[in-house]
Amino acid sequence: MAETGIWMGNRWGFGVCLGLFWAALMSGSAAAETWRVGPDEGLRTVAEAAAVARDGDTVEVRAATYAGDVVVWPQRRLTIRGVGGRPRMLASGQAAEGKGIWVIRGDEVVVDNIAFEGARGPNRNGSGIRHEEGALTVRNCLFRDNEMGILTANKASLNLVVEDSEFSQAVLVTPRISHLLYAGRIGRLEVRGSYFHHGRVGHLLKSRARVNLIEHNRLTDEVDGQASYELDFPDGGQVFLIDNLIRQSVGTENRRMIAFGAEGLQHDDNVLVLAGNTLVDDVPEGGEFVAVWSPERVQVVAVNNLLVGGCIGSLCPDAVFRRSLPDAGAQTAAVEGEGNLQIVGAQARAALEVRGFRPAADTP
Repeated sequence: MAETGIWMGNRWGFGVCLGLFWAALMSGSAAAETWRVGPDEGLRTVAEAAAVARDGDTVEVRAATYAGDVVVWPQRRLTIRGVGGRPRMLASGQAAEGKGIWVIRGDEVVVDNIAFEGARGPNRNGSGIRHEEGALTVRNCLFRDNEMGILTANKASLNLVVEDSEFSQAVLVTPRISHLLYAGRIGRLEVRGSYFHHGRVGHLLKSRARVNLIEHNRLTDEVDGQASYELDFPDGGQVFLIDNLIRQSVGTENRRMIAFGAEGLQHDDNVLVLAGNTLVDDVPEGGEFVAVWSPERVQVVAVNNLLVGGCIGSLCPDAVFRRSLPDAGAQTAAVEGEGNLQIVGAQARAALEVRGFRPAADTP
C-alpha cells in the first residue's frame, strides 16, 4: 500500500508538472507580438499587418504615405501606432467595405498618431475611422478632408474616447451632411484636448451617445469655416461640457452654437452641464449660444462660463444664458447663473482675443 501511495503521489506530481509545462508552452506561443509596417520593413502595407496581427498585438506603422491601404481590424486589445513621425493614410478612392479607410471591429483597440485623409464612400459617409464594435481609443490623430472623420455604429455597447486629436476640412456632400465626428447611439463618448475646425454645412461634433464628456477642447470654426452647430446632441442624454473654447464663425450655417434634443429626447435621464467654457459668437447681430428642446425634461447646470459677443439683453433667445443689459459704457454684462459673465465691450474683447480667449486671472 505504501508503494502504491508513493507511486500515486509521483504520478500526481508528474501530472501537475506536465500541466504547468503545457500551460507555459501555450502562454509562450500566444505571447503578444509587435508587427512593423513601412517601406523598408518586412510588411510593406497596413493591410498585410491586419492579416497577420492577433488579439493583444501591437502594430507599428513607420511615417510614410500609404495610399489606398484600407483595412478592417477585427482584433481585440490591439494597439496601432505611428512611429518616426505621423504616417498618412490616404483613401485615394478606396474604402474598406465601402465604409472608410479603417473599420474597427475589435474591442479595447487603441489608434495612436495616425493621419486619415480623403475618405469617400458610396453612401456619402466615407469615414477616416468607422467604429463598429467594442471600446476604441483614438489618440494624437489627424482627420482631414473626410466625408466623416469618425463615424460610429448605433450600438449601446460601444465606447469611444478621443484624445489630443485634430478634425478639419469637412467636405460638402449631398444628400448627406458631413460631420467631423459623429457618434451614433453608443454608450459613452469622451473627447478631450482636441481641435475641431473648418466644418462645411455639417456639425463639428454630433453625438447621440447616452453619456458625453467633452472637456478641454477647442471647437472653433475659424474665419472661413461654414459649420452648422458647433456641438449637436440631437437625442439629449447626459452631456458634460467642461473647459472648452467654442467659437461660431461669421459664415455659420446655423446661428445656434450648441443644440440639445433637436430631434427629440431619447433618454430618460437628460442632463446638460456647462462649466468653465468660453463661448465666442462672431455673428454680427448675435446668434444663440445654447438651444434646448423640451427644456422641462432637461436638468441644466451652467457655472463659470464666459460669453463673448452675441446678442445682448433679456430678449436674447437662449435656453441657458439669460442676460441683462449692461450699464452704459460697461465692458461686461451680467448673466444668470453662478460665475457666468458676458463680454460686450470692444476693448475687453480685444484683450481676450490677444490671449486666445482665455480670461486673465483677475477677470471677475
